[in-house]
Amino acid sequence: MQSFTSLVENVRDRLYRLALRMTGDGSEAEDVVQEVLLSGWKQQEEIVGLDNPPAWLLRMTHNRAIDRLRSRKARTRYESAAAPADHHLQTPHRLVESRDTLEQIDRQMAKLSPEQRTVLQLREVEGLSYREIVEATGLTLDQVKVYLHRGRRQLRRLLLEKKIIER
Repeated sequence: MQSFTSLVENVRDRLYRLALRMTGDGSEAEDVVQEVLLSGWKQQEEIVGLDNPPAWLLRMTHNRAIDRLRSRKARTRYESAAAPADHHLQTPHRLVESRDTLEQIDRQMAKLSPEQRTVLQLREVEGLSYREIVEATGLTLDQVKVYLHRGRRQLRRLLLEKKIIER
């Protein structure tokens, strides 16, 4: 049984990236994570005793971000949440090109449904298994597979249309 503090240290960045991907705004993502962690702090004994506490926190983050999206018009600009690259191996030109490509991908992902964005973020960026995504989102396994398949297909189509990727 781990402490709530160590649990938060292990999952905080993942919560932020999920909230950022869903809300599209860094300060709003921070607010979502803060609300989830505050709520979690109040229930820390129950959370630490769960089978999969990180999944519970991811699900709460997902739900809070959806609540924010419902209460406000979703923003179209996403902040880059990519992990830092090995800058010493890249030229300034490659760094700018990579940043531009990530921004283009973010803009195209913003066109996906919130469910598709969430499932793609959890699977492709966070590396969660299907079971973990089910636990984190409350979707069924079939829904996760459908959203992932359709999201990948639609994102690929959008990236091809904008000539961000080639066939």
